[in-house]
Amino acid sequence: YNGGATAATVDTIQHEEKWSPAGIGLLGSMDKIGMTMAAAFWGYMLQRYSSKLLLCIGLLVNSASTMAFGTLRNPTAMCLAKLLIGFTESLQWVWAPLWIGKWATAESLPIWMNLSGGGVSSGVGNGLGTIIAGYTTAQGFSYEFAFQIEASVLFLLSLPLLVTSEDMLIYRDDAAPPVKIKSPVKRVVRLSDGSLDEHLVDAAGQPSQPSVRPAPKETVASQLGELWGNPLFCRCAMAYASANYVNSALQFLWVRIFMELWDMDKDYCVTSFLVISASSGALGILAASCQKVERDHAGKLSTLRFVHKAFSGAVLGALVVVVGVMPQLHRSEASSLEQRSLLTTWVGLSLVLVGVTAVPGLLQILCIESVEDPELRSFATGLAQGANNFLGFAMGPMVPQLMMDFLECHLGWGHEKALVSALVTALLGTSMGAFCTTLAVAAVDFCHVPSASDLEGETESTSISHVSGSEGECSSRSFPEPVGNYRS
Repeated sequence: YNGGATAATVDTIQHEEKWSPAGIGLLGSMDKIGMTMAAAFWGYMLQRYSSKLLLCIGLLVNSASTMAFGTLRNPTAMCLAKLLIGFTESLQWVWAPLWIGKWATAESLPIWMNLSGGGVSSGVGNGLGTIIAGYTTAQGFSYEFAFQIEASVLFLLSLPLLVTSEDMLIYRDDAAPPVKIKSPVKRVVRLSDGSLDEHLVDAAGQPSQPSVRPAPKETVASQLGELWGNPLFCRCAMAYASANYVNSALQFLWVRIFMELWDMDKDYCVTSFLVISASSGALGILAASCQKVERDHAGKLSTLRFVHKAFSGAVLGALVVVVGVMPQLHRSEASSLEQRSLLTTWVGLSLVLVGVTAVPGLLQILCIESVEDPELRSFATGLAQGANNFLGFAMGPMVPQLMMDFLECHLGWGHEKALVSALVTALLGTSMGAFCTTLAVAAVDFCHVPSASDLEGETESTSISHVSGSEGECSSRSFPEPVGNYRS
C-alpha cells in the first residue's frame, strides 16, 4: 500500500513541498534502501529474540513512521520516516516465508507463498494504495490523508497481534524455549575414594543426566561463510532477484515504450499494462500453485525443473519482444507492420510476465529448504530478501535507465534506439534467471549423496534378486552369522 500511495502522490508532494527532482527520487527510494539494509539484520535478530516481540515492535514503529511521514513536512524528517518504514517492512518479508514454510502443507505451500511473498498481497496492496491516494488527491485532499489512513489501519492491526499466542508465530520447531524438568528425588553422594567432589544421583542411585547447554550461536562471519559455500542457496537467491529485476524494470519502462514507439495515449498504455500484467501474473501464479513442493531431493529437483521451464518460456518471450519492437525503429519504411508488431510485442511481454511471476514463491521455498540448519534459515532468508531488494527491485529501474543515458549522452544514439536498448537490458534478466536455475539443477544433482538407508535398500534388493536367480546354489551354501551389529 505504501509504495502505491507514494507513486500516486509524488506529483502532489513535489508541488506542495517544492521538492527538487533528485530529492523526490531519493524520497521514493528510501523505503527500498531501508528494506535492503535491514533484511539480513532481521534474519539475525530472529535467531535471538522472540518472533512476537519483534513483530509487535516492528508493526508499532511502522505505524508511527507512517503517521510521521503523513504529518511532518520537513524533507529530512520525511526521508527518515520513509527509511524507517522500509526498515520495519523488511521484517515481514523475512519472517513470513519462514512461518509459511513451517505451517503450510506440501500441497498448499506454493499457494500460500505466492499469496504472501509471491506478489498477490503486494500487488493488491499496491493497487489499493494507488487508488486511494490517487482518488483523494484528485478530490483536493492533501497527500497526507492517504498515509494517515494507512497509519491508523496499521495501529489497529497491532492490537490483535499483541493478543496473539506466541506459539502461533514461531517459524521453526525448536523455537520454543526448552522446559527444564527436575528429578523428583535427588541426593548427594561422595565418591568412594573420599574426595570432596559431589555428584547428583536419582532415587535409584544412577547418575543424573547433566543439563545440556545449547551450542553457542555462530558468528555472522561464519554464517556468511556457510551460506556462501551453499551453491543451491546462492543460485536460487540470484534467480529470485533476477525475476523481480525483470518485473520492476518492465513496470518502469512500459508506458514510455508504447508512448514513444507506437505513439499511444497514456491511458491506453496504462490500461494495457494493467490488463497484461494482471492476466499474465494470475496465470503464472496459478501454474506455480499447482506445483507440489516436496522437501526431499526429488522434490527439490522437480521444483527446480519447473522454475527452469518458466524462465525458459520467459527467454522465448523476450526474443518475441525484440522481434516485435525492431520494426518500430524504422517506422517510415514499415508503417504497415505497426499493428502486427504491437500484437507481437504484447504476446512476447505476456510470455515474459507469465514466466517471471510463476517463480518467486517457489524460489523462496527453495532458498529456505536449501539450508539444513533451522538456526541459519532466518539469516539466510534475510540475505535472500536483501539481495532481492537491491538486485531486483532497486536495480530493475536503475540499470536500464543508466544504459539509456549512457547510450544517448556518450555514444550519441537516438532516443528511440536507446529506449529499445534499455528494454533489451531489462529482458536480459530472464537469461540470468535461466542460467542460475541451470546451475542450481546441476548443484542438486552433484551434491546429492545416497543415504545409508538407500544404500542398504539397494544392497538388499540386489541380494534378493541374486538369490531368486540362483535359488539352488544359494541354498547349498552356508553363510557366516552376523558379528556384533554388522552384517557379514
